[in-house]
Amino acid sequence: MKKWLWLILLAIVLVSSFSVLESGKGYFGKSYLDTIDFDNDLSYFENSLIALELDPVNAEDVGAVTQEQIEEYRMRYGTLSEQVQSIQNQYAADIDEAKANGNASVEKILTEERDNKIEAIRSNFADDNVVKEKIIAERKNEVEKTIQELNRQKLSFKEDYDYFVYSLTNLETGETFKKGELKSNPYFKKEYTPGNPLTMDSEYFYGSEVQSMEFPLPLSDANFEGTLQIDRKLLSESFNGSLFDHFTFTKYMLYVMAGLAVVGVVLLLTKLPFNRKWFADSPLNEKWSSLPLEARLFLLVLTLLLALPYGSRKFINMLQYSWSDNMLRYGSGLVWQFILAVVFIALAIIQIIWMLNFYKGWQHLEQDIKNSSIFKSLKTASQAFLKKSIGVQMLILLFIIFLWGMGTAAMFMSWGILIVWIPATLFIGIPVLLITMSRFGYLNILMRNTKEMAEGRLNQDIPIKGHSPLADHARQLTRLKEGVRLSMSEQAKSERLKTELITNVSHDLRTPLTSIITYTDLMKTPNLSEEERLSYANILDRKSQRLKTLIEDLFEVSKMASGNMELNRTRLDLNQLLLQALAEHAEDIEASGLDFRVASPESPLYVQADGQKWWRVLDNLILNAIKYAMPGTRVYINLQEREGQAECTIKNVTRYELGENTDELFERFKRGDTSRQTEGSGLGLAIAQSIVDLHGGEMKIEVDGDLFKVIVTINSL
Repeated sequence: MKKWLWLILLAIVLVSSFSVLESGKGYFGKSYLDTIDFDNDLSYFENSLIALELDPVNAEDVGAVTQEQIEEYRMRYGTLSEQVQSIQNQYAADIDEAKANGNASVEKILTEERDNKIEAIRSNFADDNVVKEKIIAERKNEVEKTIQELNRQKLSFKEDYDYFVYSLTNLETGETFKKGELKSNPYFKKEYTPGNPLTMDSEYFYGSEVQSMEFPLPLSDANFEGTLQIDRKLLSESFNGSLFDHFTFTKYMLYVMAGLAVVGVVLLLTKLPFNRKWFADSPLNEKWSSLPLEARLFLLVLTLLLALPYGSRKFINMLQYSWSDNMLRYGSGLVWQFILAVVFIALAIIQIIWMLNFYKGWQHLEQDIKNSSIFKSLKTASQAFLKKSIGVQMLILLFIIFLWGMGTAAMFMSWGILIVWIPATLFIGIPVLLITMSRFGYLNILMRNTKEMAEGRLNQDIPIKGHSPLADHARQLTRLKEGVRLSMSEQAKSERLKTELITNVSHDLRTPLTSIITYTDLMKTPNLSEEERLSYANILDRKSQRLKTLIEDLFEVSKMASGNMELNRTRLDLNQLLLQALAEHAEDIEASGLDFRVASPESPLYVQADGQKWWRVLDNLILNAIKYAMPGTRVYINLQEREGQAECTIKNVTRYELGENTDELFERFKRGDTSRQTEGSGLGLAIAQSIVDLHGGEMKIEVDGDLFKVIVTINSL
């Protein structure tokens, strides 16, 4: 029983001491009047008192009107001619309608109303005084609204700050203002003298509370002398009385906790001295000691994190910054948080005691470390440096990424994120690092054994660990070693591996190559005329370019399919990109005899995409329509935003019969022209689909008879 009393008492001492050290300097020997909250409250009261009671705003305080303000008022709706023209346009239709209906009286009224407005506008440009009077009238109207707003605030001000009493005299007019009865021994008192009068702070009250006018509302320049006091009883009953009560409660609680810490220390030193056997012989200690080193460290760190930030720190924050008039609910919550803090601190203390008792000797700790999974992983990871260049490059890369991640997080996160970051680093980041280094070490072992095999030393066994890809590689190396050994014993010197030529090449690659060979032979013919030679040379050039295009397209679509294509995503306007793509092919469209009908939104349609790659998508689709659309027909291109996605649709009537299996059109070298008489590579749609897939979009084909439709969608911004 004593051990649990000792543990709880020590935890209470630690929590109390931490709370007093953290918050005591702001409460011990101080009152509510020494707080920043009170200073801000007093400053607000002083400004509000002048603005609402002592020297309120006058409706005539409209300020001076400058020539610049007069000119701005005149030109608010344009020049003289523009304003006159605007008035005439407003009445023209109504006057013409009255004339057409023969309604002379309405026509006269509208004409007079128009002429009066035009005359008023002309007077604005003719006389500064006219404009000045209008500006003053507008300002008076705004001041009246401000005064009404201040009067509304005045009621709540009197109610919220009823605990202030004062006797103040205007130094200029001699007028005296009094509220309440001044006492000889008030809770708070402030004297204002002619040398240090009560004045209104610049732009404190009007700057953000009520003013919304275009000209600065003049601040009160009145000075007051006298006395300002606070009635203690009225303060407790006021709106701000809870702040006073909270400060007092917190201060007394800190005094109580200081007393608990002192009494606890005395009891621990006199009545409850520490006995190591209390915890060393505990059954819980045996269970804890049987855990791996990593598990014990994890529990200790987790408990410390719960004890300090979540336990003690949260208790202090609740004590200082939380308050409720319902003392039962507030007090129970505070007690419960204090109990949690004590429990977590106690759990941390007992684990520290167990840790110190368990590792009394260095040899025990050394042996435990060697048997830990962390040490074994480190030992295996050290083999990552069998080939130093790989190990160094790996560490540099990981170190840079790790520092970048920390720096990025620090820019956007407050210190409180450490509660998550520290355990994540200890129990996720470091284990991942060790596992990665362990794999690299195993890789170096395999590389060393491979080198020995190449040099003819085949007696050493290759280690196989686990079921990872490296372990599979080790098994294959073992099989290869056995095969080499068998080959050497049988003295089989014949070459086992031969290079096999590619015998089946697609029709699209073979045809231009055949033409190139044929026309090259023809050019070797003697007595060939210059005209025939040039004709053959042109054919060779076309077929070479054709072969080059096919190979480049094949290389590009293969690169996309393998995922090696990098995207440079930017904020891209699809509307503008579509118009540019159509402009690039304006001559081809005109030569094709097709009628392109384009429907696109008037406003920009933004997506996050690689501009160069997405231009290739539009380029391929437009070229596909030009090559395979029925001559003399229309091609419809529609770009729109639908349900958070940008959708581009291209429809045309096909020149060739496509059949029902539209999925085949996405295949490489698949073309709508089955006779393959067109110059297409058959890779256009495959390339376009690969680009769309890389962007996370969708591309689909719909065929209805001879109507061919391609629909491309991508998330819009």
